[in-house]
Amino acid sequence: MSTHRPLDYFAGAASDGAANEPPVHLTAKESQALMWCYRGKTSWEIARIQDCSPTTINFHFSNIRRKFAVRSRHAALLKAIESGVICVDSVDSVDSVDERGGHELV
Repeated sequence: MSTHRPLDYFAGAASDGAANEPPVHLTAKESQALMWCYRGKTSWEIARIQDCSPTTINFHFSNIRRKFAVRSRHAALLKAIESGVICVDSVDSVDSVDERGGHELV
């Protein structure tokens, strides 16, 4: 018997109390860090892009994890996408422009 489940199987897995939680508010820098994380960048790379130190980026991710009550940046990213705090459609459309020779992402 396989234990693998499709991703949409977990879509309704949030507890009933999660619906009553207030929306999470991220700062602009926190949102940018999550967007770069979505694109696969490391803390060091994000720090170079945002012209700050990796310690600052890790501080942002610490705040993000606290706000979403999760233990990893990837779990925070998933919660941000699910809750609509960040929209990955806009990131995907920017990435597709790059593939056609548009603006270069760092």
